[in-house]
Amino acid sequence: MQHDAEKPLFVGEKPMPKYIRRSVLALSIDDAQLGEKAYASWADAIILDCPKQAGRDWQADLKARMPAAIHAAAKGGAEVFVRIHRDCAAAELDATVFAGIVGVVLTGVTAADDISAVAKGLDALEISRGIASGALEIDVEVDTAGAVWHALAIARASERFGAFYVNEAALCRNLGMQSAPRLAFDPLEYIKSQLITVATAVGGQAMGMSYPLGLTQGNADEANVKKAVRLARDTGFKGAMCPHAAWINICNEGFRPTAEEAAYYVKVIEVFAEGIKRGMASVPIDGKMIDVPVDLRAKLYLKWANRAQARDDAKARAHERQGN
Repeated sequence: MQHDAEKPLFVGEKPMPKYIRRSVLALSIDDAQLGEKAYASWADAIILDCPKQAGRDWQADLKARMPAAIHAAAKGGAEVFVRIHRDCAAAELDATVFAGIVGVVLTGVTAADDISAVAKGLDALEISRGIASGALEIDVEVDTAGAVWHALAIARASERFGAFYVNEAALCRNLGMQSAPRLAFDPLEYIKSQLITVATAVGGQAMGMSYPLGLTQGNADEANVKKAVRLARDTGFKGAMCPHAAWINICNEGFRPTAEEAAYYVKVIEVFAEGIKRGMASVPIDGKMIDVPVDLRAKLYLKWANRAQARDDAKARAHERQGN
């Protein structure tokens, strides 16, 4: 299991990501090309959707198929999650949770009790299925008004909480809002900021895209996707669901410091260290004064860049292993 987690890093009010999950791709276990698509995607994480087959004992069917599906989804080095719904969470957990997943993404959440119930179910399944105690994460796909209203209680309901995913289309429908991108402003801007703030406050993170692509999920041209990803990153999102494979590499590059930013951070650290040796409390660089908070910010953002690169290196090694 590749669970790239660290304690959340902060620079003043600037949080560094807890996990490196810049790109997330949803695939169905019914997809005959599941393994090939996962391997070729270079996504940081794969969410498995598990349709229930009509006329069958769906729990027995999923139990028989899940271990192979999880293995296939992990071929490219992605972390693997399964998506479940609160209304039948206990049965879906029993049918889909096996060694190899990192956690579950829970939809239809309306209150903190939904998280507590899933956490209790995971406690038992970890014991029965040989998974390390407390290892499995609970992420929340925000698609209801209740999930927004109770966001802080939901995020605090279990230490397993990892991230909020903003499902803009479903949330707009639930709120009775305009679901077509006809407005000149993002109608969910306040909600997105709230979810980013709440997730960060408990050591988690928020996943989403800027308007209007977050709502339309449209396959826009590369320049517009890059612009949307950069805006989402600068807003506070740490990654996004990718409805199109073409988004994945853009998200992998966009939800991290750029090469130019990383080079600047290195320069800041070196120049400030030299200034400290000379007994200076601050030093000039490119017309700006660098002091301790700026140096700390540079070090942590450089660590973010290095962790993102390490994540890419790990996926490259997974591809090499599969190719041999």
